[in-house]
Amino acid sequence: MKNIKYKEIAEITNKSVNTIRGWKIKFPELLEVVKLGAFCQKYNISLEQLKKCIEFQEITTKKEEKEEGRADKK
Repeated sequence: MKNIKYKEIAEITNKSVNTIRGWKIKFPELLEVVKLGAFCQKYNISLEQLKKCIEFQEITTKKEEKEEGRADKK
């Protein structure tokens, strides 16, 4: 989520930029979730659209794994 700056996250969450920077060290998982939410808000991505992207990624990953398994058997 390199497109999301700490300043944008701070504005969305009503926190200071220093607080957001602190999350990187103290709460890295929280920061990643907040970045994702900020990214979705910035680009107007709905929860439903996000779910569909995740489902698509899971399907393509499984398909790739199957294809790699077939290649290994040859």
